[in-house]
Amino acid sequence: MGYRIGSFNMRNLGISAMGRTSVRDLKTIAEIIRGEHFDLIALQEVLSGGKAFTAPGYAKQSILMELGPEWDFCWADAEAENDPRHEGFAFIWNKNRLRLCTTTVLTPHGEVTRTFYPRICRLNHKDMIRLPYYGRFTASDIPGGTNVEFRVICIHTYYGNDNAEDRAIRQHELDVLMKDIYPQINDKRYGDPMVSYTVLLGDYNAELWTAESRLWLEPLRKGSWKMPAIIPTDDEGIVRSSRYDGREIRTVQDQLTTLKSKADESGKEEFDTAGYSYSYDHFSYEDKSFHGMKPEVKPVTAAVSEYCRVDGGEYRSDFEKYHKTVSDHIPIMMDIELR
Repeated sequence: MGYRIGSFNMRNLGISAMGRTSVRDLKTIAEIIRGEHFDLIALQEVLSGGKAFTAPGYAKQSILMELGPEWDFCWADAEAENDPRHEGFAFIWNKNRLRLCTTTVLTPHGEVTRTFYPRICRLNHKDMIRLPYYGRFTASDIPGGTNVEFRVICIHTYYGNDNAEDRAIRQHELDVLMKDIYPQINDKRYGDPMVSYTVLLGDYNAELWTAESRLWLEPLRKGSWKMPAIIPTDDEGIVRSSRYDGREIRTVQDQLTTLKSKADESGKEEFDTAGYSYSYDHFSYEDKSFHGMKPEVKPVTAAVSEYCRVDGGEYRSDFEKYHKTVSDHIPIMMDIELR
């Protein structure tokens, strides 16, 4: 039985998306999530308490209303200092496929079942600008439940400006996330022991350069007007945590996921008319904890080529329309096939 987990940067999706004149196409966003058969998708840059997903009574139906009653949603502020937008993270999942993990504990008043609601993770918080969002999910479509859980850590690393100092901050955050935060969450044991699959995912604001991807990424970056941060892995996409017995955390998904942009005469970034530019969206996991399985990952290029409608209802790769109405990122997906 397989499950599909995704990540999607929503590009400052706030309360303005609910307005009558807003160009953000909430229906198309819902169609992408539902049409690509995600069981769980982690979201970045969700503002205004996630009202674009849940708030009734506006000119537009919320994304959750467009998806239907079988979907659920949780949001949290990423707690970045000096952030007037209150950027947050969210999880959205298909209740027919997944549910939040629960633990049954014995108290003086009898057995009590407690639900693990998604929460902001404060491990190594001094090393992070935006704190990660952590959720635990288990299968709801197997009679009697299951002994498998998915632990998902949603991240959005600091970007700042395109300079060496800010790139170093991003790379340091990723180093801490993989070498310290990931092992701590992966090793955690709860009252009801289950086989766990822990995934770090999100907008890394950095590219994955392995021996294979470097062959085409390096020529692509020559002459580029900005140089991205590089995820601090080896040629196989692995980092090793010396603090946790040399644990190997693998990062995957090296294809381009952000829409192409360029600098105008003032140096300000603006949208270009077609194509992709950087590979910023990734998954990371420990091979050992996946019990020899190799998840399949890919970017959802269909988000532009199939879901971005033009006049007359036809489909076309309209990058400019997608950028205006959906996001400046496309989603990524990971398929985990349980044995």
